[in-house]
Amino acid sequence: MLGWAQFLCMSLKRSLSSMLPWDIPWYDPSHTVFFAALYGALSVIGLGLLLAVITTVIRLKKNNNSHH
Repeated sequence: MLGWAQFLCMSLKRSLSSMLPWDIPWYDPSHTVFFAALYGALSVIGLGLLLAVITTVIRLKKNNNSHH
C-alpha cells in the first residue's frame, strides 16, 4: 500500500503544485480548459462587482443633495 500511495502523491505533485497561473501545466488540455473557465468566471464576477461598486458610488454622489 505504501508504494501505491507514494505513486499517487508523486503524480499529484507533478500534476499541479498550486492554482497560481505560473504553476499550472498549460500544455495539458484538461488543465487548460478547467483553469481558463475558472479564471474567466472569476474575472466576470470581479468585473461585475467592480461595476456595481462604481455605479453605487456615482449614484450616491449624484443624489448627495437630497437626504431621506
